[in-house]
Amino acid sequence: MITIIGAGPAGNYLAYLLASKGLDTEVYEEHKEIGKPVQCTGIVSAYIKNFFEENELKKFVINKITKARIVSPDGNAIEIDMKKENLIIDRAGFDSYLAEKAQKAGAQYHLGCRFTGVKGEHILLKKNNRTIKKKTGLLVGADGPLSEVAKSTGMFGKRDFFIGVQAEAKLENQNIVEFYPMKTGIGWVVPTGKNTARIGIAARKQPGRAFSRFLEKRLGKQAGKKYTAGIIPVYNPKIKTQSRRAFLLGDAATMVKATTLGGIIQGLLAAEALAEAITEKRDYEKLWKKRIGKELWISLKIRKALDRFSEKDYNDLIMIFSKEKNRKILEREERDFPSRFIFRLAMQEPMLIKFIRFLI
Repeated sequence: MITIIGAGPAGNYLAYLLASKGLDTEVYEEHKEIGKPVQCTGIVSAYIKNFFEENELKKFVINKITKARIVSPDGNAIEIDMKKENLIIDRAGFDSYLAEKAQKAGAQYHLGCRFTGVKGEHILLKKNNRTIKKKTGLLVGADGPLSEVAKSTGMFGKRDFFIGVQAEAKLENQNIVEFYPMKTGIGWVVPTGKNTARIGIAARKQPGRAFSRFLEKRLGKQAGKKYTAGIIPVYNPKIKTQSRRAFLLGDAATMVKATTLGGIIQGLLAAEALAEAITEKRDYEKLWKKRIGKELWISLKIRKALDRFSEKDYNDLIMIFSKEKNRKILEREERDFPSRFIFRLAMQEPMLIKFIRFLI
């Protein structure tokens, strides 16, 4: 028996992969509805097409983006013509689709069950204020950044977080995703339709205040108050992801790009690595680190540098990227794999040398 705690993208995809191999797989989700509440921008790179056929994508993709705008604190901006379109997904629909796919493959789902701990070969769950004790073989924590599985198995470690705050708003737009790098974190505007967008910000300190300012600046005084908030983990390469018969996956393992704070693609890739580790009795940590470890590490290094930037540094950086030769590199490459372009940028642009001090 393989028990997965958490029915997010990574947990559901793993359940599908394992059940497809004929393995006895159960998923426990604390919420009564899969995909709710939604705490995600829903933007993914074209790399997601490596996991799903076009007819599958139609079930949860609500918009396609081919342009990005990066806006500096002083208001200057560069536009990126993405050679590979980004997709905006209905996150609740995406999670539900993956869960349905897993169930069709044979996985069993239990909703409204909150994991509370491990006792010997058993896991403890709460449902309707009643404690349930279930025997398990392998245990997978795909239960988010504050993972109870990680805490119960001694793998929580030291963690750092951003707080993401986001609103669904009416906003006429040009179907261009906007990013606002700033000293406090990062802001975004993600079009979901011609007249709607997800507007949000992620920050370590006073996210509510930063969000209110950002929302009012982008929408004006008519900005509403309805929003959702969630915790986003910062990647920590020292976090253990495997302990005896327990594993951590996705946000529970801090597998999130520290630059843009996205982790859907990384969670899916790690799910494939874990499925391979379980079915072929291989080392999980070696497998996932081979797939995404270097990219997550580079993103972390970039984030640590960005955290030390002043507003002037951000303004200067965006001015450097506005040069055609540098912009073209950003247009060709997917942000999920910074190793494919970061060193090329550094080699061709001498002005980037001024930022090396932030990496030391």
